[in-house]
Amino acid sequence: MITPLPFDTQLFNYPVGRISINTDWNEENFAIAAKEFQLIYLFSKSPVAFNNPSIQLVDIKMTFEKHIDNPTEIPEIKPFQKSLSKELQDLAFESGAYSRYKLDTRLNQEEFEKLYRIWIQKAWESNSVLQAPDLQGMVTYSVDAKAAKVGLIAVSKESQGKGWGKKLMKAAEATAFSLGAETIEVSTQETNIPACKLYESLGYKLAEKTFVYHWYSEK
Repeated sequence: MITPLPFDTQLFNYPVGRISINTDWNEENFAIAAKEFQLIYLFSKSPVAFNNPSIQLVDIKMTFEKHIDNPTEIPEIKPFQKSLSKELQDLAFESGAYSRYKLDTRLNQEEFEKLYRIWIQKAWESNSVLQAPDLQGMVTYSVDAKAAKVGLIAVSKESQGKGWGKKLMKAAEATAFSLGAETIEVSTQETNIPACKLYESLGYKLAEKTFVYHWYSEK
């Protein structure tokens, strides 16, 4: 019923699991099984009313997709080839300003910081980070066969409103296209209205909407 998540468990140093809510959902059975965990992610395609106050809505995930066709090259956006710096990590944290790991105030053991440090480190290790000049912004990406994904994207607070977000996305599209990708996907939160508007302005279409809940137990 609940799938254990070894990576999250090791990173957060307490038991973490996940479950997808479907027609077989039973809150009483869930409560019994949940006793083995401290944090559980619950995913649903529609809103769910829970009796248990430990289950809280933390995100409405918006996944956008686009077919890459004749992408525009952005010469000023280049691969990040320096050492993993505090400035790059700070941009990773900025990319998670609307993250459920940051907004769920019950997660107070540096879960957000731990996770985003790992994410930017893995992108850096795989040479999958693009940067704006003087590290005014960055974007990470991955390509699997013909499908690409944008992972983290952020523009420094001092450089926001100057069009770097659009340029970073276009550069990610061009890079993914050069690696064989035909489609590209990016996810954000419904509350992150600027990001949603940015992706829509670039021709992305909403492909999936997921309601994400956290069950959390103080132990």
